[in-house]
Amino acid sequence: MAITLPRPAMSANAMQPQQTDVRHVWAGAFAVGTGDMVLTALLGSCVGIGIIWRRKKRCALAHCLLAEAPAGDSGLDIRYVSNAVPALLRGLGARPEDYAELEVVAAGGASLFDHTQSPLRVGERNILAFDRAVATFGLRVVHQFLGGTQGSRITLHCATLTFDTRRLNGG
Repeated sequence: MAITLPRPAMSANAMQPQQTDVRHVWAGAFAVGTGDMVLTALLGSCVGIGIIWRRKKRCALAHCLLAEAPAGDSGLDIRYVSNAVPALLRGLGARPEDYAELEVVAAGGASLFDHTQSPLRVGERNILAFDRAVATFGLRVVHQFLGGTQGSRITLHCATLTFDTRRLNGG
């Protein structure tokens, strides 16, 4: 004989898991997030640059393929690290007097190919461009997960104003 006990009443909200708005930032793009948004990017030799602004409760993430924009570039092409940093600052609405409040995180810039076969060293150039860009704007880097020989992921959690970086493939 089976005994069935009544289940306690649950509200409709309690039965549904909390929804998170995950935004994958693809190569050559950036996103600004607030609230429950999560910004994330998968990176190889590309560099992911994140900025957290705690006072304004905003995050921004760019996914950059190349280091320096060519001469005469409009400054709008986010594929380039040199364009991405000022674009992130504009997207956040940060002015020079706000820069001291910003926390910069970065990941990527891996050397995925043997240097004897590929002298391009895109990852290394992207890292150098990142260093130049943050120095140009006087930004504070609180975490960097750059280089190596494997891809990585960068994730910004806008609700908690936290970040996560990790190697792909268990590395």
